[in-house]
Amino acid sequence: MSILFHILKWVGPLSGVGAITLGLLHWFFHISFLELHMLFGFLVTLSLLLSGIIALLTRGIRVLGAIALVFVLIVPVFGLTQMLIFIGDFHWLIQIAHLLVGVAAVQIIEKICKHALQNKQKPVIGKKAVSVS
Repeated sequence: MSILFHILKWVGPLSGVGAITLGLLHWFFHISFLELHMLFGFLVTLSLLLSGIIALLTRGIRVLGAIALVFVLIVPVFGLTQMLIFIGDFHWLIQIAHLLVGVAAVQIIEKICKHALQNKQKPVIGKKAVSVS
């Protein structure tokens, strides 16, 4: 399981950086790599889905897992429909909101992976593990 978290810890943020870079290139310089931007967004969403499901099943970060699953629904819908919202002078507000939603998704992935990897590395010293049924 920790191998999965190590993979998600790298794939999610790197895909997020790629998506943000390509999105900013499109926004400021009108250099369009939208298909690649959407692929990176898909990888962020997939990483968020996997980490959210695992977090939902893990004691201590279930709320973060629920938030991740809500974001899994928001990210692709908002990403695919953003061009239809506030067309005109105020579209930059939607672009900033789209950027913030993507950054928040990456941050959630990083928090879930950090918590899961820290819990896996904590040894129990001087006590035996007790299971409560």
